[in-house]
Amino acid sequence: MSAPSPARPILWIQTVLVAMVAMLVAAGLFGRWSLEAWNQPHWLEGDPLEVYARVKLAGEQPAATLLGLGSVEALGAPGRADWTGYPVPDRIVFVLTGTLAALTGLMAAVQLMSAAIFGLNAASFFLCARWLRWRWEWAAGLALVFAFCTYNLRWGVTLSFSQTFTLPPLFLLCARCCHRGIALGWASRLLALGLALWLAQGQPYLAYFAGVVSGGALVLGLSRRIPRQRLTPLFWFLGALLTGFLACNARTIIHRFDAAETAPLVRSTSDLKTYALRPLEWLVPPADHRLPALGRIGRAYFDHREGHGEFFYNYLGVVGAVALAWLLGHTVRRMLRRPRRIPDAVLGLLWITAFGLAGGLNTWLGGAGLDIFRAATRIGIYAQVWVLLFLGGSLGRLLQHRIASHALALLLAGLAIWDQTPPLADPSTRQANHARWQEYATFTANLERALPAGAMVFQLPVTAFPESARIGTMPDYEHLLPYLTSRSLRYSYGHLADAPALRWSRHVGRLPGPQLVAALEQVGFAALWIDTRAYPDQATVLLQALRAGGYVEIAPATRPAPIRVFRLNPAPSPRVPDLADPRYQEPWDDPAAQPLLLALAGWHPLEQNQTGRWRWAARAATLGLLTEPAVSQATLRFKIGGPATSVVVVRRGEQELLRTAPGDKIHLLHLSPDSGLTQLTFQLEGATFRPGDHDPRELGFMVENLSVSVP
Repeated sequence: MSAPSPARPILWIQTVLVAMVAMLVAAGLFGRWSLEAWNQPHWLEGDPLEVYARVKLAGEQPAATLLGLGSVEALGAPGRADWTGYPVPDRIVFVLTGTLAALTGLMAAVQLMSAAIFGLNAASFFLCARWLRWRWEWAAGLALVFAFCTYNLRWGVTLSFSQTFTLPPLFLLCARCCHRGIALGWASRLLALGLALWLAQGQPYLAYFAGVVSGGALVLGLSRRIPRQRLTPLFWFLGALLTGFLACNARTIIHRFDAAETAPLVRSTSDLKTYALRPLEWLVPPADHRLPALGRIGRAYFDHREGHGEFFYNYLGVVGAVALAWLLGHTVRRMLRRPRRIPDAVLGLLWITAFGLAGGLNTWLGGAGLDIFRAATRIGIYAQVWVLLFLGGSLGRLLQHRIASHALALLLAGLAIWDQTPPLADPSTRQANHARWQEYATFTANLERALPAGAMVFQLPVTAFPESARIGTMPDYEHLLPYLTSRSLRYSYGHLADAPALRWSRHVGRLPGPQLVAALEQVGFAALWIDTRAYPDQATVLLQALRAGGYVEIAPATRPAPIRVFRLNPAPSPRVPDLADPRYQEPWDDPAAQPLLLALAGWHPLEQNQTGRWRWAARAATLGLLTEPAVSQATLRFKIGGPATSVVVVRRGEQELLRTAPGDKIHLLHLSPDSGLTQLTFQLEGATFRPGDHDPRELGFMVENLSVSVP
């Protein structure tokens, strides 16, 4: 039985109460009943550190963040980290969180904003359910189930992927447009415009999938011959979504096309299979399920899964699985009647499955170049919405008795939330992370007392931002911890993979101890930060060289266990490094060789085995020969590898030096080098290929066992 529509003030009071209940549930799930508990991070390793850093940056540079955060003042010393090529979505949410952090502290702000997003998700579902004339108990109960579904909970720390409050109203908009009726008014058009603009500035994946689902709805409406006036909101939505997305991400898109091979986020076409949607995972419980028996099922599935990818957050739960079975059974019964009509929810499930499966539409789009959206499995959250909308509508019609309806709604909501949320309230993890956080905060406070305001700290090992993976036993993003816990220091970490400044940092980081220190002091660094976990010998050789040179550690009594920080003597008049200096380019092989061979442009990292060392390239690559002092003659020795049907041409300027097919032949090039840097261009004439098997590269040819000799 449908409930009457409540008066508008009562509806908004109910909505606020549902949002507040959701925030209280979040506090209970994470055991946060005091400000101290809100300030204790539940996660302090890997990707969450990047989220915390973005929040802090948004608080420090709010205007720049809203405009796209082209450069970062506190990172990338001695200059600034240029993040033009890095997508920085959800700017409004991060600026609000950064502003809140000034009042509550960074960690409390992140946790509170995460709880607020849970509240928004619940409020959005509740409003849509009440608009559908659901009884309030089912609207509230299933709104909480949606807010705390596995997907939203596990993405909650990102403050980005968990913003699924746009989904329920988008579903209603699509459903209304796809059914005959009078032309929809301005309210629907404004709703479409608002949803599109919010999604456009937000998480690109959510915008992409919203475009996929609304595009599918538009095609469905056209196939049903729905009048164009009825479909107008969908046209508005798709137009505003595309325009807004391009406007908000223009710099990143341009940067990606200008530097496709060295872009900060490079994806493999094989990832399109690894991260594809797997409908079975709607039914597979997570490995950390509250019931050990269900957890064992999840672990067994994970162990036998081909390619680990991302997993467990699409779990619908027991209630959701029963609702899905009910929906499919209902569809079968309807198909046996006349006229046959497949429910919209099932059409939606079929559409996202056809889109997200390995070999589906997203795989084809990725193969055509749109591989940045590799993780089609994330579209699985849409199944949660369709299933819950079907469940609530069906049970609301079946249950006439008010007490039975209230009791069952409460029971199912409690069971579903318990089933889909892992045990997170144990304070031991938070307390351990908080102790580690405080350890870094104490240490960086001592550094700030020992160093001048605005002093620069060079961090070893040198690593790119983002997604550089683990180095030794040092997790990714660990270099962000000192930035997160300090106020005035500037750090060298933060350069994107293709930044010229990163090449300088890597060049300096490869130098032996005395030369390393001299180079850093010359440009004004006041301290050297070493994370010993990244070194096979725990940086013993480097530490001995620094101590032998008379350099002393800063605040050794309060340092975190793997960290060593040495005071340097910055030059009174620092010199800005010339980032165009060819010496800072990537060495081809041995950085100490003379003359020095340089991988100037277009080359992939060096690979080797017991018999050879080589670098791959795609279509064109530039090799440098640095001769200091000058020499009259040099001979290059190398082999060209690759598909036998292609041809590789080597040129010096306009002069063609070699034209050959890949093979086992050893080539000798005799040169009269220029004074300083000589450049040779290797050009492929033929087709490139992708090796697959988690290798994202486009390959055309390789140069193997390259060496240079001089008289």
